[in-house]
Amino acid sequence: MTDDSTPEVLTGGCLCGHIRFEATGDPYDPHLCSCPHCTRLSGGPFMGWVGFQRTAFTWTGPGMPGSFRSWPTLERWFCPVCATPLGAAGDGEELLGVCLSALDDCDGITPIGHSFRDRTPTWLPPIPSTLPTS
Repeated sequence: MTDDSTPEVLTGGCLCGHIRFEATGDPYDPHLCSCPHCTRLSGGPFMGWVGFQRTAFTWTGPGMPGSFRSWPTLERWFCPVCATPLGAAGDGEELLGVCLSALDDCDGITPIGHSFRDRTPTWLPPIPSTLPTS
């Protein structure tokens, strides 16, 4: 937050600039995921995520994302021009997930969990489940 009355605005988009978005409010549940869908989409051993309220998220253009249902109740968004993964949301959920890699600046958003950790290579050190207090 910038002060008590102005919520922080986080921006992001795809590699080619065709898709842009804004998210306001407090980020929720920053984490890594190593499920088969996330690893295939990311091309790596995990994908980083952070949640926002749907009502605090806006696609700002100039284009609109494409979508793919990787599960019957889960829609994933990507750029239809450069294929950058952008985010996902479950049907009827109040929160949506944004790929950390799609944010312009994710400094200050530290993953504190790791879904499907057992599917990652042994050389990947575990992340802490909570942030240090000092």
